[in-house]
Amino acid sequence: IKIKGAGFNGGPVQFGTFHKTGPLFPAFDFNGQAMEDVAMGHDGAWQGGASFQQATVEYRVYRRLAELGHDVVPCLGYGRIAKGGLLSWFAVFDHEPGLSNDMRYPTLPLERWVDLNTRIGVLLHDLAVNHDLLGFCWYSLRANGGYLIRDLHPFRFADPYNMSQLSWVMTLFFALHIRGNGTKFRALRVKDPNVPADIHVRQFRPFLPDVTVADHDDLIRRLVTPYMLKRPEGFAIERLIETLRSNRITAAMMDACPAKFSRP
Repeated sequence: IKIKGAGFNGGPVQFGTFHKTGPLFPAFDFNGQAMEDVAMGHDGAWQGGASFQQATVEYRVYRRLAELGHDVVPCLGYGRIAKGGLLSWFAVFDHEPGLSNDMRYPTLPLERWVDLNTRIGVLLHDLAVNHDLLGFCWYSLRANGGYLIRDLHPFRFADPYNMSQLSWVMTLFFALHIRGNGTKFRALRVKDPNVPADIHVRQFRPFLPDVTVADHDDLIRRLVTPYMLKRPEGFAIERLIETLRSNRITAAMMDACPAKFSRP
């Protein structure tokens, strides 16, 4: 059994001290404008704990993926800790013997690390396009060499009452971009010339089979920085649509968005 969110470095939850993990995980309105969602990231949780949203989403998305037949680290439930009028939340997992969360090179052989960062795109594409789940996750390695999906709290359920095509694309791209950053920065730290330069964008292949690093770099400059990490001055929906349509990754995502989501 593993309890996630019930302590900090072997000690108690640090009530009164928030996590500081960097940029907030935004939500996006029908126009594609970024809105702060403090609880989605760790910034709304106490140090060593989790937010109510993180704990419940982890549990519900686990159940949904299990229903779909995916191999997932079982989330048995969630609970809360109260102290001095403050609340913190946690989730409880069934960690089978020998399960490892260190799924990065050089702990993993390079070819397996590359494969994982490619195959996860197939999963995230299917969940988004066919099951209305937008987000990202990671894998754990089983003792027998197989994989289990883990870390499901960054998912959102997409429905046409709360999202348009623009919010769907912005939410999905941001999620894959954040996950890809983790892979990109790891590759830079290991400084191995055998690591493919495009490893962090291979997760986009189900949307765009011939995706390149240049496609992604273009979006960092024209989409992530001005539209996702801050609110642009003089926002105009027409300019955002032009940006999304003029890049091959987001244009492919616009086309992949289910028809039930309203088009601008």
